Amino acid sequence: MNTPANYEYADGNANVYVITPTELKYIPVTPEESSSGTYSGGEPKNIAITPAQFQTLEALFEKALSNTETHMENRVMMSGLVSRTGSNKKQCILKPGSPDITMIEEALKKILISK
Repeated sequence: MNTPANYEYADGNANVYVITPTELKYIPVTPEESSSGTYSGGEPKNIAITPAQFQTLEALFEKALSNTETHMENRVMMSGLVSRTGSNKKQCILKPGSPDITMIEEALKKILISK
């Protein structure tokens, strides 16, 4: 039985975004967790998303997962970590500054600030 795909994204500061067909959860880094000891990703959020918003994010994540030219082997600062969960798991690390990182982060931020 196939379980629906959910996605996770960890940005260059290690803030985590969990995307399901119905919600976007933002799990920010706290100063205690940050490498500098002072960085804060802000306040956590858990917001409902529309099917259209999920489809937009799903398309961006799938494009990033398949675009091997922007992948790298090891996670470094400012890289992005994309994961697809469920029965068809897949994960990749995106190179810092890659267009896929920009598009994913812009789409996530647009949803987060609209609520």
